[in-house]
Amino acid sequence: MLSTYASYQLIARDIPKSLDRIGSQPVVERETEYYLANIGNVKSIDEFVKNDRLFKYAMNAFGLGDMSYAKAFMVKALKEGVTDPDSFANKLTDKRYAEFVKAFNFAKLGDAATTYNGAQTDVPKNYALQVDLGVVKESFAFTEAETSYYISNIGNVKSVDDLLNDPRLLDYAMATFGLDSETEPAATVRQMLEGGVSDPQSPANQLADKRYAAFVTIFDFAQHGADTTSRTEVQDGVPKNYVNATGMGLIKPSAEYIKGETDYFLANIGKVRNVTDLLANKRLLTYAMATYGLDASTETPKTIRKMLEGGVSDPLSPANQLADKSYAEFAAAFNFAEFGDQATSQDSVLKDTTRLYTAKSSLGLIKPGDDYVAAETSYYLAHVGDVKSIDDLFADKRLYNYVLSSYGLDPGKQDPKLIRSVLEGGIRDPESVANKLANKAYAGLAAAFNFEAYGEDATTYQASHQPVVDKYMRQTLEEDAGKTNEGVRLALYFERKAPALTNWYEVLADKALATVIRTAFGLSDSFASADIDKQVKLFESKMDIPDFADPEKLGEFMTRFTSLYEIQNPTSTAQTSVSVLFSQPTTIGVSTDLLMAMQQLRF
Repeated sequence: MLSTYASYQLIARDIPKSLDRIGSQPVVERETEYYLANIGNVKSIDEFVKNDRLFKYAMNAFGLGDMSYAKAFMVKALKEGVTDPDSFANKLTDKRYAEFVKAFNFAKLGDAATTYNGAQTDVPKNYALQVDLGVVKESFAFTEAETSYYISNIGNVKSVDDLLNDPRLLDYAMATFGLDSETEPAATVRQMLEGGVSDPQSPANQLADKRYAAFVTIFDFAQHGADTTSRTEVQDGVPKNYVNATGMGLIKPSAEYIKGETDYFLANIGKVRNVTDLLANKRLLTYAMATYGLDASTETPKTIRKMLEGGVSDPLSPANQLADKSYAEFAAAFNFAEFGDQATSQDSVLKDTTRLYTAKSSLGLIKPGDDYVAAETSYYLAHVGDVKSIDDLFADKRLYNYVLSSYGLDPGKQDPKLIRSVLEGGIRDPESVANKLANKAYAGLAAAFNFEAYGEDATTYQASHQPVVDKYMRQTLEEDAGKTNEGVRLALYFERKAPALTNWYEVLADKALATVIRTAFGLSDSFASADIDKQVKLFESKMDIPDFADPEKLGEFMTRFTSLYEIQNPTSTAQTSVSVLFSQPTTIGVSTDLLMAMQQLRF
C-alpha cells in the first residue's frame, strides 16, 4: 500500500485529472446530471428541501452530507440568509453552513436563487432603472405613486423603528439622498439615524461619503424625536428632492437613437397643422416636449392643449402664469395661437427644436424611449455571455456603455484605467480598488463582473450550478481518498481550505484543520484542550498564517504533514514505517532528501 505522502502526491499532483476520474464514476455522473438538469427549476426553500435527491447532492457538496436529515435546521438557515451578520448561518461556528446559504441565497434572491448571475440579472434590471430615474426606480408613474404614498404616511412615523418598519417609506426617504435601502444593512441605517448629526463624531459625520449625513440631517430623530416627520424639510423637502433626483436619467441615448428621432421629427412635423395633430402623434409630441424639459408621458393632454392654445402673446396666458417657464418656451416654439397651421414651418420648430434636442440629449435630459432600452437590453443579453475577460468587455463599446450605465457610471466621464483596475481587483480583498472607493457603484460593478474571482466564467457564473458541482466533485474525491487513508483526506481538505485562512482561530474552529496542524507541529491530541489563546500563540511562533497562500510554502507544509502522519499511522508494517526514516530514496515513502528538506522549515 502506498504511504500517506505518496498517495497524497499522486492525487494532488494533478487535481483536474483526479476530479475527472471521480466524475466518471457512474453514481457520481448520474447524480450530477440530475442535479444540473433540475436545480434551475427550484424556486423556493420548500421545493429545495423536499427534493431529497437535489438537497442531498447540495449538502454533500459542502461537506454537510451528515446533516441532510436536519431539514428544519437548514430551512432556518436558508430563510435568514447571510446578509445580516447575526443571521443563524453566520452565527454558527462551522462556516460551511454560511457558504451553503450563500450559494442558495433564497433570502436575498427569492425564486431567482438557483439561476442568479449578477452580469445577466442585475445589469439589465439596473439599466432599466437608471434610464428613467438614475438611482431610484422605474417610471414617472411609479414616482408619482411613491410620492403620494410618502406624503400620506410619513406623518405617522414617530421613531427610527417606525421608519425601518415601513420599507416603502424607507426606500423613498433614502433614495432621495442617493442611498439604496435594499443594499444598506438595516443595522447600519439604524446606527446612522440613532447617532444623529449633532455630534461631529457621530457615525454619519465620520463617513467620507456625506449622503448619510444629509439623510440623517433631515430625519434627525436623535434631535427632534417624535416631531421629526412633522417638519417642513420632511413633509415638503423630501418629495421635492425625490422628484428632482429622479427627473434626470443617467442613460444618454446613442447618437443613432437621437438621429433616428430627429429624422422622424423633421420628416413628419410639417404634417402637423394644429394642436390636435400634435397631440395625436405621441412620438412627435414626446420629441417636442422633451426639448423643453417636459415629459409628455406625465403631462395630461388637457394641460398641453391649454398651454399651447393659450400661446405666449398674452402675459396672462396659462403658460406665462407658471413659475416654471418650460411650458412658455414650448408654447413660444410651437406657437399655434399666433401662426395657426404655419406654426410648424417656423425656424423655432425646424431649427431650434432639433438643435436643443441634440444638445439636451448630451446632458442626459432626454430619456431614450422604450424601443431604445429594449434594443440595448436585447443586444446585451445576447452578447454578454461571450465576454470572457476584461479585454472582451472593453472591446465592445456597446456592452461597455450599457454595463457602466447600469451602475450609474457615465461611460463618457469614467477613466477606462480606473474601471480596469476596479475589475482587476475584484471585491474579495477589503483593500481592493472597488472596496476602497466611496462610491459603492464600483463595488457593485466589480461584484457583477467578477473576473478576479471567476475568470472567464464571470458572465455565466451561477453560484448554485457548476460551483456546487465542482464542490461535490472535490468533496467526493476527498471522501474517496479517505476510505483507504484518512491522512490523505485530511491533507486534501487542508490544501483546499488553507489558502483562504486569515487567522489561527479559524483553524481551531475546524476539527480537521486543527488535526492537521497539531500533527505537522508534532503536538499531541491532548494539546487541543489547552487554552485557545496559548494554542494560537504557539502556532504563530511556528508559522505565519499568510504563508498558506503561498503555493510553495503550502506544498512544503503538506509534505511535512503527510510524512509525520505516516510515521504516526503507518500504512505498512512497523519495519517499513521505520525504514521511512532511514532507507534510500524510493518512489514510495519519505526519502532522506525529503526529511532534510523538512528540517529546513520553520516549525
